[in-house]
Amino acid sequence: MRCVLFNKAGLLVVGFATALLPSSAMAGSSNGTIGVSLNVSDACAVNGGSTTSGALGQLGAIAFADQPGIFGNVDATMVATGGGGGIAVLCSPGLTPSMTIGAGANDASSVRHLASGSNQVAYRLYSDSGRTNEITIGQQLSLGTATTTPFSVPIYARVNSGGAVLPGGAYTDTVQVTLSW
Repeated sequence: MRCVLFNKAGLLVVGFATALLPSSAMAGSSNGTIGVSLNVSDACAVNGGSTTSGALGQLGAIAFADQPGIFGNVDATMVATGGGGGIAVLCSPGLTPSMTIGAGANDASSVRHLASGSNQVAYRLYSDSGRTNEITIGQQLSLGTATTTPFSVPIYARVNSGGAVLPGGAYTDTVQVTLSW
């Protein structure tokens, strides 16, 4: 920018205006910090859900095919809520979760039963498709050490009328499951 001065008064004004402008010798700076934090507790989520504690709701369903009043071994596999052949458990890496497959609503003599009114038929749960490793009432299943990949916990079932002729009806049970870490 070019400035032309015409008289002494103009020089004084310009000189005065220049004195009011900040000089680089007077400039300064200060700095500080901002603390940022987040506390994360260990957790596990089931079947892709966001609930990590408390009631998880129904984790899956086992539906045996319809049968006549007398039948031999009938097998079924649990279908996880949201799909899939097993309960999907995703935990904070490094955790060693376990799942306890507890009692049903109709247990008797340490055996799970499906019930239709007062009529009952025994059934069993298994951890393998060959149905050789029974999951007894209250059995704890160790899932291993968690990584960033979910565990898959398949559950298989078998029912048999035991040679008895069962009355018709809708036979049901509800088994409690507890996830611990």
